[in-house]
Amino acid sequence: MNPMLLCLSLVSILNFAAGQLSPEEYRQQQLRDFNFQNIAPNDPSRGFQGGRFTGLIPGDGRNPAQMIDSRVEVIASSKRLEMALLKGGIVSCRSAGTPAPTSLTWVRVHPDGATEDIPLRTQSPRSNVRVEPVSQSEIRLDFARIREEDSGRYRCMGFLPQMEFKDEIEIITFQEINFGLTKATQYGRIYTDAKIYCDVDSIPVADVSWEFNGATVNNENLGDKFDIAQDGILVKNLTLEDEGEYLCRAVVLSRNKNERFPIHFIVTIPPTWLREPFLTEGVRGQDITMPCEAGGKPAPDYLWFKGTMGITPNDRYQVLAGGDLRIRGLTAADGGLYRCVARNMAGELSKSAELIVLEPPRIIELQNRTVDIGEDALLVCEATGNPTPTIKWRKINEYKFYNTGSPQGMKKREVGDRAGDSHDVYTPIELQPDGYEDVDDVDVHAGEDGADEDEPAGLTSKNPDDIEVYMMEGRDNALALRVRSAQRVHLSNYTCFAENKAGIDEKNAKIEVRFQPYFGPQAIRVFYTWMITENRGAPVNLTCFPEAFPHPAMTWRRHGAPVADMEPLYKVYGTYGTSNLRVTPQSVNDFGLYMCEAANDKGSSSLEVTLMRAYSPRQAPILSINQIYPDAIDLAMAPPVEDNVLNVTGYRVYWKRQNDQWESARSATFMIDQQDPLDRNGFRLTRVRVEGLEPGTPYEFAGTALNSAGEGTRSTAISRRTSEASAPQPAEVKSRMDSQYPDKYLLRWVVTSNGGSPINKYMIRWRKINFSNTRIQFKTAYGTKPPRPDRVGAAVGQSCNQVLLASVALLSTARLWL
Repeated sequence: MNPMLLCLSLVSILNFAAGQLSPEEYRQQQLRDFNFQNIAPNDPSRGFQGGRFTGLIPGDGRNPAQMIDSRVEVIASSKRLEMALLKGGIVSCRSAGTPAPTSLTWVRVHPDGATEDIPLRTQSPRSNVRVEPVSQSEIRLDFARIREEDSGRYRCMGFLPQMEFKDEIEIITFQEINFGLTKATQYGRIYTDAKIYCDVDSIPVADVSWEFNGATVNNENLGDKFDIAQDGILVKNLTLEDEGEYLCRAVVLSRNKNERFPIHFIVTIPPTWLREPFLTEGVRGQDITMPCEAGGKPAPDYLWFKGTMGITPNDRYQVLAGGDLRIRGLTAADGGLYRCVARNMAGELSKSAELIVLEPPRIIELQNRTVDIGEDALLVCEATGNPTPTIKWRKINEYKFYNTGSPQGMKKREVGDRAGDSHDVYTPIELQPDGYEDVDDVDVHAGEDGADEDEPAGLTSKNPDDIEVYMMEGRDNALALRVRSAQRVHLSNYTCFAENKAGIDEKNAKIEVRFQPYFGPQAIRVFYTWMITENRGAPVNLTCFPEAFPHPAMTWRRHGAPVADMEPLYKVYGTYGTSNLRVTPQSVNDFGLYMCEAANDKGSSSLEVTLMRAYSPRQAPILSINQIYPDAIDLAMAPPVEDNVLNVTGYRVYWKRQNDQWESARSATFMIDQQDPLDRNGFRLTRVRVEGLEPGTPYEFAGTALNSAGEGTRSTAISRRTSEASAPQPAEVKSRMDSQYPDKYLLRWVVTSNGGSPINKYMIRWRKINFSNTRIQFKTAYGTKPPRPDRVGAAVGQSCNQVLLASVALLSTARLWL
């Protein structure tokens, strides 16, 4: 027990025992002593532990004496309790002893000693500091979110009848080191001053220092480059070398706290043009890309505007990764001024460029014309497009265009009082002898891109005297082609070409000249066929194709009488415009003259044709010997020298042993190949080979010529003896030089002659080539097929028959790709 308290109690007891104090005065003295000890329960000089009282209270006539050991105690590790700002906290106060104080409460003690009641949580749930009873013997002081103004003294109080107990605690607030809104990545523009911010917040205030790429930034190395402030570090005149990792360090020594915040600092570069937007032309309906690309750090973002309206990417408009603007399916409305903006955090730049939507040419007016012979024919071709297309005329199937000029007898000149108020008029001119004036004196045009004196030579030519091509007056997109005094040679299709940067359009218009039928020199007047038997000939078509408009009615006549279908002799195909008469001669009397008549509303004409009889070749072909083998002979055949309307199409060769009859001769047919060579007289030579002959045997050979009519006369026989049996002719290797296999080589060959005896085996020899070793060593194999060696560098083969072994027949170098 505290000595002072013991002393006071003893004094009170002695006075009471001496009769100096009444029982009531004695109780009051004990109460005063109790209150005295609780005035400053935490004062170490008093030696009290909390709000505690221990002592004997005497009884009176009604109350017996009782021993008191009561206390109120704040439960904390220290009477000075630190709490972090913006955090929650709880301090508990408990009563204990016999009896235990009740009616626990908390008050705040202001510096002037005044106290302030703290509300219950149920009474003020939104209060930052509130009291929360736990039980009769425990009550808590609840800090919802510690603020700096919440620091100070707090007193817990409890009561017994005529007694008051109390204990105090001091709340000390502090701020943990934090870096607030400091960004982990920060930027600065090159060649400017930039501040790297570090927002350090702490209580007590922290000391801030910096590191750059692992090195401390201090007064010794600051120089003029860095300037350190409490809220950051200023880097002057940024270069790319200033980019890197910066470390902001905050230290509170009084609390032994050291925190670090890494900052990645990036030096930015404003955008600069790599590809500026420029005037772009696109064709309507097609896709177009407008360029826009800039460099910078970081890579710029791109915005596109048409006029003042921003372009929102959609299915038609796409801003590509590099900045280009892609427009799908151009329309006329897409034309206009576009602006590209390239921007990053260091700056932005913009450039405008125009998009011109080109309109492909489209011919909108072109009609056929029909005139009578001798009348003028006018074709007008009108075309639209952007830019205005160049229009040209030419006759179909001709590659040269007609020159564009003024109408015959008129000269076009431009007149007007001021710029923009000019128009074209035509005035009479004096023509040159050729019907046209000098090109230097005539102002002609065919649209914005019309041909001029710079047009490449060969694309246009001087117009015929009866053709005029000129621009229609008042219509700069219409070009006229006029044919003066149209004749049948003008009956044709004429092609109008319209061309500009966007493309080409072309259409045909036909000038139809009405005239009576006409059979020109190109009409076939002689036809041939032949008799297969005495009563049947080969059918032939007599053709009749007149020039006429309108198309004429067609009639065939024989000996003045109309020819009608009378099969098998006659069959008529077509009676309007063109006609064919199929004739199948039944006798020699069906050859002769036939008449084809054509008539329209402009007149009529007739064509006399002759059907002549053709014959098989009347002369024998020219036959000669080229090469003799033991089992074959090569012949050369040339057609007979005769005037025959039917060409020789092939030959039939006959051969027999010299002493045999021709009735037992064998034969073979050979057709003429148009690739066969010509001899010095211009005749086509056909080379044939007669095979299956016996070695050392005399043979006779003869030939006939063939044409569509049949087989001709047999030639005079020529005799030759086949050579004696011999070794096979050298083989010719047909294999490729490089093998497609890593471990084998496929050898192919042909043998021109077996020497008169069947080949019964082949001998293949091969060796591996070693260019540093001149000694040749061969491996040899026999068989009906080439062997398959593991590795083959070169191959040599021999053919063997029943007579002898041939000399070296195969020699080939091959390479295996290993």
